[in-house]
Amino acid sequence: MSLKAEKAADLLAIIADVGEPIIWNGQTFSALVSVPAIAQEFEIGGFMASVDFTVKIPIQMFPGVRPKHGDRMTFEGNDYRVTRVANHPQYPMLVLTLSSPDE
Repeated sequence: MSLKAEKAADLLAIIADVGEPIIWNGQTFSALVSVPAIAQEFEIGGFMASVDFTVKIPIQMFPGVRPKHGDRMTFEGNDYRVTRVANHPQYPMLVLTLSSPDE
């Protein structure tokens, strides 16, 4: 078994135990979710709270279309926007940064 295949198998086992549900395009995926960072950003009318965090989902969960910049995802009943997408051929996870949506 290749190192990449071993990593993928191990990560699937971890996510099965500790993954949290993320919804994208009506489908629920199990993901590793970082601790959300809450910041105050100055906007017209005052300061607004914004949230950023990352989610890691096994790349094999997306055999066709993958989430892309600007897509919406739901976590714990709240909608977020994909603001960064990271993917590396040797890493078996798709890494997405989610941020508070611009409304």
